[in-house]
Amino acid sequence: MPIGAKCPALYVWGVQGGDESSPDAQLSSDSGALGQVFGPLAAKAGEMVQRAYIPFGYDGNGTALPYEDAVTAAAQRLEDSAAELVRRCPATKLAAAGYTQGAPAVSRFAQHVGSGSAAVSPDQVAGIALLANPTRSANTPVLPGRPQANTPASAPGTGGQKTATVSLNNPPLSGAGISASPQVNYGSLTGRVADLCVAGDATCDAPTGGPLATTVANIAARSDLRDPIAAISTVADALSATAFTTAVEVINDDIHGTSLDQLSYEPAKPLGQRLAEASQPNATPPGPHDALAALMKLGTIGLNAVISVAQKVITPETIGELAVVGMANPWAAVAALGAKVADAVVQLVPPQSASRWINEAFDAITSTVTDQRELYSLASAAQYSSTTGRHGSYQSAPATPTGSSPLAAAAQWFTALAQDLAQTSPALTAPQPPTSTSTATTPSSGGR
Repeated sequence: MPIGAKCPALYVWGVQGGDESSPDAQLSSDSGALGQVFGPLAAKAGEMVQRAYIPFGYDGNGTALPYEDAVTAAAQRLEDSAAELVRRCPATKLAAAGYTQGAPAVSRFAQHVGSGSAAVSPDQVAGIALLANPTRSANTPVLPGRPQANTPASAPGTGGQKTATVSLNNPPLSGAGISASPQVNYGSLTGRVADLCVAGDATCDAPTGGPLATTVANIAARSDLRDPIAAISTVADALSATAFTTAVEVINDDIHGTSLDQLSYEPAKPLGQRLAEASQPNATPPGPHDALAALMKLGTIGLNAVISVAQKVITPETIGELAVVGMANPWAAVAALGAKVADAVVQLVPPQSASRWINEAFDAITSTVTDQRELYSLASAAQYSSTTGRHGSYQSAPATPTGSSPLAAAAQWFTALAQDLAQTSPALTAPQPPTSTSTATTPSSGGR
């Protein structure tokens, strides 16, 4: 396995998410979310660190793999690469970071090492960082197995002075990963594994038993790749073209009055036009402010039900009926509306998409989300946890008491490990020659 001219104090691997991986990408080039970990790490640690990326989702020939096969392949490639490095550089310690789909592969590697069943020993691993881990269990602390701790354990064989300055937030996240596994035991690596999840990211903090988790499971089970992260994005794409969008616009723009006897329907646009606009592929779901305004408006006029979908319930005919009945008997109007709500189901407007996967998402959503009060939560969680929202939150949400983001915190932690190791490691030496069967991951040294 090619490495630099000298063995580093710390060698770090990154397993990227599926949307950031490519079979022909330069494995030493910083990119994607993990590039924001390894770039700062290289700048601060210099020649103490070398790094390489392991792409997710492909076999050795560049062929796309189903999700579970991809996790297994990436975990095995990581273990093979680690074993080869240890053979060539016995004094070098190892670290790894995994993001979204890459996190389960890194977690699986850590479990093998911690149980003593891997090709490398626990004493050779300095730290493991999992970010947006879809297999995270509910109530998992930031350092799994150490619920009261905030500072990772020091690297083996070091005093840990620099690592002792690292402090991670430990938020009480009761949600779980979208493909959560039972509580994981990292064995001898407990304390050296950090699971960093941003609150509200359905990738790792979905409400257990909630409609999003069920819908994603349905879609993933029916998809070719069985990928839960991609299924979240599919839900987000699908919900961007639902009648939910139309309903909020209708309530905010077309319904007027503050009580039932004043209720009127004065459409700014024909309902058909709103539905047509909502079904466009680039339609954007209403933001929290618009949705809350719609709910407040419904509450103000005495409709004591949280109605997120209005295609069946709020029609010009229904509004006309309620306006007439409400003038004489407001409670009868409420009862009439309640009867319609009880019979209504979520109505989705098919997207203008050729994607079989997205189109099939509609069947899963309509069979799962039958409680209209859950639709806004489902839409918001899916939209937040799509690629764009997730990337932003892991760059900005505070993960340390000083406000560092999860990506920055991982970089700071790995830098501290390298500094501790450099104080106790022997002088850097040339690596042993590679074996003919070594895994081809081309590293990049810390220096640029």
